[in-house]
Amino acid sequence: MNRVETTITELITPLIDAADLLLWDVSFAKEGGSKVLRILVDKPNHEFVTMQDLTAFTNEVNELLDTVDPDPIPEAYMLDISSPGADRPLNELWQYQWAVEADEPILVSLFAPKEGAKKHLGRIQDLTETGLTLVNDEVALPLTFTEIAKANLAVEI
Repeated sequence: MNRVETTITELITPLIDAADLLLWDVSFAKEGGSKVLRILVDKPNHEFVTMQDLTAFTNEVNELLDTVDPDPIPEAYMLDISSPGADRPLNELWQYQWAVEADEPILVSLFAPKEGAKKHLGRIQDLTETGLTLVNDEVALPLTFTEIAKANLAVEI
């Protein structure tokens, strides 16, 4: 997390708690020539965040960021507050645990091929501080987090 992301997280945590939301991610990066502050929120307990929840939270964050001194982002930027989506990224251990609790399949992309492929789809069978075991068609694939380049929830159709 960079300095802006850390500061924004600290600033909005009371708003997150008051709105009974789950903070999925905060990122501040240059995208296509503009700086974007992206805040992903959801509801706890695997409930779906509503457009009304997002609108109310966006208004609160806008008001906070317009009045806080010193300004945590003195340069021009776009604010994007949304749901993490069905194919939400998994970056933190608690997010992998969330996938386990929801019994959701995940898609992992590896830095190097394992078992003949760089991408694997399955459900998390075991989860530890250092990695996970991904199961698909009764085949168990142990992976360390250092092997995983990217992981997302997999959308089942």
